[in-house]
Amino acid sequence: MNEGVSQIAGSAGHGIDPATGLVGSTTASDAVGAWGFHLGAVTQHIDGVVVLFWAFALFFGALCWYLRAEDKREGYPMEDPTQPPRAHPLVGFPPPPAPKTFTLQKGGTVTLPNFISPPEVPARHLHPFPGSAFVPTGANPMRDPIGPASWVLRDEEPLLMEGEKLQLVPLREVGDAWHVQGGDSDPVGMPVVGRDDKVAGHVRDLWVDRGAKLLRYLEVELNDGRRRLMPVFFANVSPKFRRVKTRSIFAEQFAAIPELKDPDRITAREEDRISAYFAGGKMFAEGVRRGAFGGGADARDGLGRKTRA
Repeated sequence: MNEGVSQIAGSAGHGIDPATGLVGSTTASDAVGAWGFHLGAVTQHIDGVVVLFWAFALFFGALCWYLRAEDKREGYPMEDPTQPPRAHPLVGFPPPPAPKTFTLQKGGTVTLPNFISPPEVPARHLHPFPGSAFVPTGANPMRDPIGPASWVLRDEEPLLMEGEKLQLVPLREVGDAWHVQGGDSDPVGMPVVGRDDKVAGHVRDLWVDRGAKLLRYLEVELNDGRRRLMPVFFANVSPKFRRVKTRSIFAEQFAAIPELKDPDRITAREEDRISAYFAGGKMFAEGVRRGAFGGGADARDGLGRKTRA
């Protein structure tokens, strides 16, 4: 009987305590390896899992630090609206990284961060605490980078495709390769009306994005002969009523749409400003029409005319 117990205990890796006769575990010295510690352990108190966890934690923390610092190459330092302008810049944590020079695809270089303050915006803070919303103070906030009318200081250069071809062009320049698909309504020649259902002009041409293969802008010839671009995403082409309507701005506000320097070219910044003008109209068009911005009774609208609230 004793021999049988001994064989079972030995085969299972356990021994018998001579004092109690109970089967117990082997001592620690029987489980250690040749190097003097347990298998899988770096020391007697730290194993591989703990090492991997802390290695990952340090790597992830360093990655977060790096990415948070890199996204501060533009827009920092910020300004504290509770302090005098540009007196106490806010850099946050971690601070912006050291300047780095980038080589541009079109040639030249740019160094960021450059800590150049952006142009002044005709606006004021609604409340005296950081993060407070801006309230426009200009005569036409649809042309200022505020709220939904915000735009970016992009390059004053057209977007290019492979082979240095212009990405955005009017159909009059690529009419041999681009056309309105059969079955779709061609808006060229249709009258353009604003949210007040008054006619601002008519569609003179279409602008296409050859890179994305999309119709992007309608070229509108105003009643006075001037031309402006209207993003197609703010236009509702109605084959039934044979007209193009926008619910963003009023007919009289088409004249204040940012104009192109070159009638056959559009730059990246002009794109942003035109789209922002129509987006801003959703919030500001009615107020601009009533003269609610830029000084009350003596304010001027986007056309330079005096208005009254």
